[in-house]
Amino acid sequence: MLGQIYQPILEQMKGIYGKNMGVLNNSGAVVASVGELLEEDVAYDAVMQNVNNGKPYVLGEYTFVAFGMRNMLDYVVYVRGTDVDAQHFSLMLSVSLSNLQFHCGDKYDKTNYLKNVLLGNVLPGDVFLRSGELQIDAEISRVVYIIQLQEAGDNTVQHLLQNMYPEQDFIIGIDHMNVVLIKSLPSGYNQEYLSKIAKSIVETINSELMLQVYVGMGTPTESINDIARSYSEAQIALEIGRVFEGDKYILSYDALGIGRLIYQLPSKLCELFLDEIFKKESINVLDEETIQTIYKFFENNLNVSETSRQLFVHRNTLVYRLDKIERLTGLDLRNFDDAVTFKVAILVNKYLQANSAKF
Repeated sequence: MLGQIYQPILEQMKGIYGKNMGVLNNSGAVVASVGELLEEDVAYDAVMQNVNNGKPYVLGEYTFVAFGMRNMLDYVVYVRGTDVDAQHFSLMLSVSLSNLQFHCGDKYDKTNYLKNVLLGNVLPGDVFLRSGELQIDAEISRVVYIIQLQEAGDNTVQHLLQNMYPEQDFIIGIDHMNVVLIKSLPSGYNQEYLSKIAKSIVETINSELMLQVYVGMGTPTESINDIARSYSEAQIALEIGRVFEGDKYILSYDALGIGRLIYQLPSKLCELFLDEIFKKESINVLDEETIQTIYKFFENNLNVSETSRQLFVHRNTLVYRLDKIERLTGLDLRNFDDAVTFKVAILVNKYLQANSAKF
């Protein structure tokens, strides 16, 4: 850990300045120090809330200066003393340690390390060892969210997310289109809790930055060894979900259903399936009103009365539309087996349309 690198620097500085000093991590723990440790009455929470990168903050008998990579609060220097000399010395010490952090970044930077874990660049046997060196709790529940912009942007989304989530959560920029949130989970969490986080992300980015994003959710993990799996699931949720659930901005791997199976089928096999099912007419002959009627009928579990009520049409009108669909396709949606076949056919057709749009 970087504390082992910082310690000899502090010892040399103590010989020059003669005052007690040390370094805190972003959880308030002392990772390196010389002289007496911080007094117990120092309010760590107040320090973390008020300290800014590159600006001295005085509390009690100490001066604090934060530093970190990519404008993140990774560490805080503290020096005993509050006068101008103490503040200048704190600034110089933070600059020295920040440069050291930069040059050791590949080895010790948490964000870079976790990005490599997500991308599968860290051997499974090394994950627990490296997590311990970086003081990352390897045995807490986490879930991975991918926040995907609709077009390439700057770092504003990443900065906003960093303000939304505390130090046990990690925000990682993958590229100009994708930002990852590795979210730690409390005991007793449920699916509703996971969905609320995704909804909060979408709504906050939309209201604060006027941007619409997609959020892909993986499944929860119990060990840091499994966050790469959760990340892969979130990627799949975005890729498949945007094909089959194009009107939704929150896409969960658990909710993909049969779409996960269809997405793995060869296009030729899907075309043969549609040709076999729709022997009378192509599925594409159905107009928009008919398609919306079908979707609403499925949403209401094939209930004619409830569907007609929600569509604001007479029951007989809905029955007429269903009869029309049966004449065109040969499938009676009031029959469960035919309804399942038609539902699969709609998904297969969406998959083929998405594939053709790529080329």
